[in-house]
Amino acid sequence: MNKFIKVSILIAGSLSSLTLQAAPRQPAADNGALVKLQATVKSLTAERDAATAEAAALKSEVEQLKKENSAAVSTKEQLGSELSAQKNSNSEVRDRLEKTNAKLLEVIEKYKVLNQAKADLGNELTVVKGKQQAAEQQLVTCSDHNVKLLQSGQELLDRYQSKGTLATLLQDEPILQFQSVEMETIAQEYQDKLNSGKYQK
Repeated sequence: MNKFIKVSILIAGSLSSLTLQAAPRQPAADNGALVKLQATVKSLTAERDAATAEAAALKSEVEQLKKENSAAVSTKEQLGSELSAQKNSNSEVRDRLEKTNAKLLEVIEKYKVLNQAKADLGNELTVVKGKQQAAEQQLVTCSDHNVKLLQSGQELLDRYQSKGTLATLLQDEPILQFQSVEMETIAQEYQDKLNSGKYQK
């Protein structure tokens, strides 16, 4: 394209210099050649002007492409910077996620240990409740036996106090009076023991 423009400019320049020189008038036959030559000069001048305009347009387009390229490079650098920042942010998030995961696993382990301890305590509680129920049952049985023993002891005391007539006659004798006092003391001690041994709920 540039070669064509240069050739066009050279031809146009040489033709214009030819037309500027005063030439002697020639016959009319030369007039046709001159008209042809002038037409060619006009055509070449128009082509030169079009080529100049096209060159200016191409130059403007090149400038525009340079600006767009510069903007694209700037955008690329900005995107690279943002990508680097995102990579750093992702790395930080990954680190935090790993730490959180480790803590979560630790909490899960502690939860398992606590659940096991709870289960063990539940088992111990069941055993203790069983022992308590057995002890309560034994206490009820002991209470029943205690009441029966108390009743039996009371019956023995009542029988002693209401003994037969022969024993009553012997009790009235002054010689045997010491036996009566001793027996009453023994009976009172036994009654006190029965009362103190009575089961209190």
